[in-house]
Amino acid sequence: MHKILGGALLTLLLAVVSGCASSDSMSQAASGPPANAAGKWSGWAGVGAVSAPVSLSLTQNGGNVTGDIEVGGASDLSGPVTGTVQGSLLSLSLRTGRSFTPMTVKPDQITGVIGPGPVVLRRAN
Repeated sequence: MHKILGGALLTLLLAVVSGCASSDSMSQAASGPPANAAGKWSGWAGVGAVSAPVSLSLTQNGGNVTGDIEVGGASDLSGPVTGTVQGSLLSLSLRTGRSFTPMTVKPDQITGVIGPGPVVLRRAN
């Protein structure tokens, strides 16, 4: 019962998050020079019992990024990634072709949606 309720809440949350992103705010975030996404990042994706640890390591050359992502318990969401940074928007794809919704890069935080739900990553020291 708890998993069914958690799944329903996660689905609702994803619908709300995706509905909040307007094309105007997306195009505005994609303008300007690429944000600095290079480095090691760690945090969590998901909500409550439906959450997983996430680690991301990226190198950046201009607007292009490469690296590795690991989503705990989700081998289909883990592995080498390539992507781009346009303004503050980070788009990543696994070699399998699976891509993640654009995430937002701030100086010490990346936010967006990965696999089990919303993700918040912070720069690791």
